[in-house]
Amino acid sequence: MGEVTKKLALLAEKMSPLLINPNHLSYSPAMDLLALAAEDERVHVFRLNGQKVFGVSKKDAFGGITNIQWSPNASANSGKIMYQKVYQTPSKAPICCLGWASNFTDIAAIRRGMASVEGTMVLDDLMTSVGETLNSQNALELPVELAFVDVTATLPKLSTLPVAGSQEDVFSSRVSVDTLFKPLPLESADRADVLILGYEDGTIHLSMSEDFSIGKFRLHNAEPSLGNSKPFLHCFHPLSTTHALLCSRMSTGVQEIQLVPFDLRLVSIAGRQLSLLASKVNELHNLHRYICQVQEQLSSEVRTSQDLPNRFMRNINETLLEKSDCTWVNAAYHLAATGHCYTEVKDWLVDELGERGHKRWDRAINAGYENIRRLTHESLLPALDRLSVLISRLRGLARFHSSDFSLGLATIELDSMLDSVNCLQLLAHQLLKCTTLELQQFTAFSTWLRHEIEKQVADPTSASAQEIAEKDLSFNYSSILEYIQGAMQHTQMLAYINDGVEGERPWDFDEEGGPVFQLYKSRMNNGFSSFCSQRQLPGLAGMIRHFEKQSGVFFEHISETQRRNVQDKTLVRFTLESAQRSILRDVLVNLYRIRFAVENGMSSTKSVASRRIPVAVGTVRDLKFIDDRSLMLAFVGTDEISRLIQVEFRPSKDSQPGLWYQEIGLAGKTAQERPSERNDSGIQEMDLRRSSDISIHTVHQFPPGKMWTPHRLEINGRKGRRTRQACATLVSIRTSSGRMDVNQVLESTLSPDASTRHNAEQQLLQAAEHDFSAYVSTLAHELANEQAQPHIRSAAGIALKNSFSAREYTRLRDLQLRWRDRVAADIKTSVKDLALRTLASKDSRAGQSAAQFVASIAAIEIPRNQWPELMPALVANVGEGSDHLKQYSLVTIGYICESDDNELRDSLVQHSNAILTAVVQGARKEETNLDVRYAAIVALSDSLEFVRTNFDNEGERNYIMQVICEATQSGESRVESGAYGCLNRIMGLYYDKMKFYMEKALFGLTILGMRNQEEDVAKLAIEFWCTVCEEELAIEDDNALTQAEGGTELRPYFNFSRVASREVVPVLLELLAQQDEDAPDEEYNISRAAYQCLQLFAQAVGNEIVQAVLGFVEQNLRHADWHWRDAAVSAFGAIMEGPDEKMLEPLIKQALPVLIQMMGDDSVQVKDSAAYTLGRVCENVSDSIDPQTHLAPLIRSLFTGLSSNPKMAGSCCWALMNLADRFAGDPGAAVNPLSGHFQDSITHILSVTESPTGGDAQIRMAAYEVLNAFVTNAANESLPIIAKLSDVVLQRLENTIVMQQQIVSADDRNTLEEIQTSLSSALLAIIQRLEREIKPQADRIMHVLLQVLNIVGAKSSVPDTIFATVGALANALEEDFAKYMDSFAPFLYNALGNQEEPALCAMAIGLVSDITRSLSEMSQPYCDAFMNYLLQILSGTSNGNQLRPAILQCFGDMAQAIGPHFEKYLSVVAQVLNQSSSMTLSDGAFEMFDYFVSLREGILDAWDGAILAMKQVKANSLQPHVDSIFKFLQIVGQDPNRSEALVRAAMGVIGDLAEAFPNGEYGEVLRSEWIAQLIREVRSSPEYAARTKETARWAREQIKRQPTGGQVSQMS
Repeated sequence: MGEVTKKLALLAEKMSPLLINPNHLSYSPAMDLLALAAEDERVHVFRLNGQKVFGVSKKDAFGGITNIQWSPNASANSGKIMYQKVYQTPSKAPICCLGWASNFTDIAAIRRGMASVEGTMVLDDLMTSVGETLNSQNALELPVELAFVDVTATLPKLSTLPVAGSQEDVFSSRVSVDTLFKPLPLESADRADVLILGYEDGTIHLSMSEDFSIGKFRLHNAEPSLGNSKPFLHCFHPLSTTHALLCSRMSTGVQEIQLVPFDLRLVSIAGRQLSLLASKVNELHNLHRYICQVQEQLSSEVRTSQDLPNRFMRNINETLLEKSDCTWVNAAYHLAATGHCYTEVKDWLVDELGERGHKRWDRAINAGYENIRRLTHESLLPALDRLSVLISRLRGLARFHSSDFSLGLATIELDSMLDSVNCLQLLAHQLLKCTTLELQQFTAFSTWLRHEIEKQVADPTSASAQEIAEKDLSFNYSSILEYIQGAMQHTQMLAYINDGVEGERPWDFDEEGGPVFQLYKSRMNNGFSSFCSQRQLPGLAGMIRHFEKQSGVFFEHISETQRRNVQDKTLVRFTLESAQRSILRDVLVNLYRIRFAVENGMSSTKSVASRRIPVAVGTVRDLKFIDDRSLMLAFVGTDEISRLIQVEFRPSKDSQPGLWYQEIGLAGKTAQERPSERNDSGIQEMDLRRSSDISIHTVHQFPPGKMWTPHRLEINGRKGRRTRQACATLVSIRTSSGRMDVNQVLESTLSPDASTRHNAEQQLLQAAEHDFSAYVSTLAHELANEQAQPHIRSAAGIALKNSFSAREYTRLRDLQLRWRDRVAADIKTSVKDLALRTLASKDSRAGQSAAQFVASIAAIEIPRNQWPELMPALVANVGEGSDHLKQYSLVTIGYICESDDNELRDSLVQHSNAILTAVVQGARKEETNLDVRYAAIVALSDSLEFVRTNFDNEGERNYIMQVICEATQSGESRVESGAYGCLNRIMGLYYDKMKFYMEKALFGLTILGMRNQEEDVAKLAIEFWCTVCEEELAIEDDNALTQAEGGTELRPYFNFSRVASREVVPVLLELLAQQDEDAPDEEYNISRAAYQCLQLFAQAVGNEIVQAVLGFVEQNLRHADWHWRDAAVSAFGAIMEGPDEKMLEPLIKQALPVLIQMMGDDSVQVKDSAAYTLGRVCENVSDSIDPQTHLAPLIRSLFTGLSSNPKMAGSCCWALMNLADRFAGDPGAAVNPLSGHFQDSITHILSVTESPTGGDAQIRMAAYEVLNAFVTNAANESLPIIAKLSDVVLQRLENTIVMQQQIVSADDRNTLEEIQTSLSSALLAIIQRLEREIKPQADRIMHVLLQVLNIVGAKSSVPDTIFATVGALANALEEDFAKYMDSFAPFLYNALGNQEEPALCAMAIGLVSDITRSLSEMSQPYCDAFMNYLLQILSGTSNGNQLRPAILQCFGDMAQAIGPHFEKYLSVVAQVLNQSSSMTLSDGAFEMFDYFVSLREGILDAWDGAILAMKQVKANSLQPHVDSIFKFLQIVGQDPNRSEALVRAAMGVIGDLAEAFPNGEYGEVLRSEWIAQLIREVRSSPEYAARTKETARWAREQIKRQPTGGQVSQMS
């Protein structure tokens, strides 16, 4: 094919990390939006520039996405789901065809208008404002136009509703409400939108708009032969009421395409009224949904507001019935009427209810009444007004068309519906009156109750009691007594909101019949007792259900009328070849032209013509009609070049070459001939097999060699919106067989440009997701390609490694499954052979990458015995291969052996002989290539764990030890350091077998190694003795524990460290003096290794080390060389842990003055070591410090050191913090040894940190850490100083806000954020120490913290500390913190929604727990938002699992805080908990063990919080979830690795369940053997603390109280 230079302009290119299904894509020409479905089963909507508009996820897990279509009147809002409807056939067949159509309702008028412009208009014009203008030129009919005047537009907008956690939460946002109740636009009044659904069983469902269902039709009713046909495409024209479905079926091995036309005569018959009717039916349905949700929330508010008072009253009722044989109602009435208070009531008012309880009671009732009044006044009544107007409008429409049955409106049905709406309005007004009255009564009652509490608390003989008594006559006792007798027991609101009074027989509309408004009105006028008398009239709930039934009959009547105006027509068939075409044959595009004759809305087929377009060998990915004349093909030829080809499909002799059509004879309306290939027209035939024709018709050619090919075309059908050639929106995906430009993509992954690198990485990800076999094969070939550039091969290796590796265990398993299940066996073999062949490459990076790649595959296949030839091949390579092949074969073995995969490690044991053969052969002294020998030594170190069987054999063990010992003397530093590393691992793994080798070789070899001039060798030789000491310390601990438990099997203990200490310790002391003056603090050098080893020797040998170290200290403490002075001071500090304190105490008392004096040494290194040694003294033997003698100079010297040099800051800070911690005294002590030095210490710290930007940041940060330690450990005597300190800290933090405007560089910003973090942490310590006493400063604190939050950058670490400070303030203030929530909540919400910063998000989750615990029920207004954000985090793919335990614990805290109000969240939280309970720990995933323990603790914390919240008043709401709780408890009980915290939580849940259901509902389960056994184990285990055992005892006591004969919970 010839070269084509034509190219369309690129509008946008979007790379999606998710795999997109190109068949699930839809384009909206009206808004230029693209909707598509991805592998995450979400619908994503993008603009054409690639910007994402929103995403939509399903609300349930039922089914998947099968089709996407934009409705003609679509509008883009926030992406909230407005409708979720179930369309199902009796056979439950899936939907296979979905289409939206838009028909003009007055086609004749449109045609007259088109004729007036002499045929210059096309179809596109009709769908734009040109068509609307044309239609407006027609003569107007006043009655019709009046019908389209929307009266509801003048009514106030409906209010949004609070989030309720249900599917109807669509009304919770302003955008959603406005969209749902948007009036019918006048420009849409002349069009009717139709939704067509086709099912695989041949059923067709028609709907007008979203909720106006016409009904279902069966294709085989039109013709029996359509019984097994499936519709797959819907076609329509806006100027014709005839629609068509393309259906397919297989008939005797031949695929038959059937065109099934059907006439929607209802569009032409009903005319413009049809769109109005559809709009009003839709609005009616939405109003019904809205009113239903208001009623549910009203009912919930009543129950919620009564929960707390009922709980209080239930407690006092139990006491009164037991002791005085009366109830709280009797006692309260008696108290109000007589002034006499029963003793039990007094105790209850004073001790249990009190001021705090009364506040909660008052707040709950007032909030409930206010919410009910607001919902009724602002939501229910306006919605009912709209509903009344809407039904009246439909009634007027019905009366105007009373002689015309085209609409199906019946006035009698609308009259009955209007009667029901009048009843609902009357109920709503009555509810409003009832609410106002009861609120007035409660206000009087609450004021009186508060007065009685104060009176009972006061001393009767005091003056205050007399003042209180004088107020007795000021109360409205009439209202108080009415409330006690009435609403306090049973509020009348429930009768109006729900279905009347319980126990009364409900009203039966079918039995009574007729309008009920007058009955309602008369009953209401006579008061509540009349409303409830005789036959109980239904409340809002019952009347809404009745209205729903009436509207259902109304809708069905309309639908039935419209169904009669749907006519199916005779089908037209086309037969296609079903035999699979050879890949080398040409492509044929078949065009059919069908002409219909339409008379009076009825169509008939006139003729069928056809034409074939020959296309060159290749693939037509997609083809679409662009406009009235053009067709576009997305074509990929055998040259793998993708083209867009545009063809004129209308017959024309002016366009050469063109198309001509051959008429097909119709017999029984079946096309008898296939598309003709004869040319009888004289038109030059178009043949896209010719390069000349392709050159003419190609409008775009994609660059060759790309990894993308066109897969889907979407056409912008609006004229003038795009140029003719740019009207196609192209979706491209990778082909499985297409060659991608590997070099270009791989090279881009190494680009310094972040955008280029990211795009390349995304391309590789998509390639791997789409066809992993081709992806891994291509990269393996590139890695093995010796002609490729080294950096390309390295990039291929990195990509391959990334395809098999992941940090998260579950992700790693998914990647491994991809190799196992999605790659064919022959491709696996080919890829593995390529990888093994690459091990011999002279390119070291390629060999290294190949080794990692082979190890990744081995981790998958070796545990399943799927690559048995690997180990023999690697052994053979080491024995016979080239040096490069030997080296990287050994590297491969090392990578395989170092894996953490437990399955692989278990499997490697059976390969131990092969592994050992290879590595020992490569590690021998006979191996001359040092690279090979080093690789062998490293591999041997990694494999030591798997050769235990070989190590048990003395002969083999001797040989292995000989090879390693010889390697320590090889003269090559890498080999020697590797050999000492092997000895370290051997000592840790096989200590019990090392006695012989220690005596014969290892002792002398390691001494020599420690003196080696190569630092890496010396450090590893020192670490050998570290390993010896650590192992012997562990053995001593294990043996002591075994003896304590009465065991006799003790581990062998040879005292290597004690025996060697006389020789090793002097060497270590010498090595301490090898400091590097310029070494950074974090560098691990010989001196630091020796110090660490000396510490371990002190712990291992105890007192025996003291004399050797003490002699070294005395000899070098005054040495002229600072290296030896520093070594002496360090050596003394190293032995502070291990020897007996009694032995160290006199030495420390003697050394302290010297050490304090050395804080003034000329060398900074010596001063730093002296400070660190003083910190070790304070940490381990603080009793040796005399507060009277040593404390003052010690503190003074450390503060001097802190401010003198940044290098000393860390050591001085650590020493001062240890000092503060050790001398803090008992918690809450009035005075401690630091009290006398506290003021001076704070002054010194403030002086050090005084400069806001000057000074050293390290010193400043260290000083603030010391400040926090001193504040935290301060005695009560120092609290006034801390209170004053808060002023200083706040002033400094306020100053940083001004400094924010002076930032000119990144360094300035970092410095400022460090200061703000330090000051916030200091404020945190102050708040935690002052606790409630911080309240006077609270306003100022919150003000400055909010200011800082408002100015810090997006990636700042400051908010973490501020959130911790706010949490401390909330804990200190408790309910008084509520006044700050409105200002602080937006920052908290932002942090919860910021999943890109997991640390901040986790901090915010913890803060939610702190706030809800502190505010208790006052946190309820914010819980909706908290819950939404927490659920959003859980549903995210990035941090959902990581943060899940913390979120579950937060659920528990929230439940305990808001009590019964948590019921609205219970179902969704239970779903999350059950999902979390089903998560299991896979074998070998030890890195996930701690996570799973914390996850299970979170689950039980959440359940326990929910049980505590519900058990007093709403225990029944827990019943659907109790079985799940018991099942999870049983899982926890059977887990041998459960933690103590998990066990304690389980005991708490068991006890709380027993307490929540005291009547034995679950008694049998609670008394089951597995629970009894679990409690016995906990109570008898010596491992558990007293607190855990006490919890188990309490749970057992609760179970004992269960009555026998209770319900048995169904558990599997």
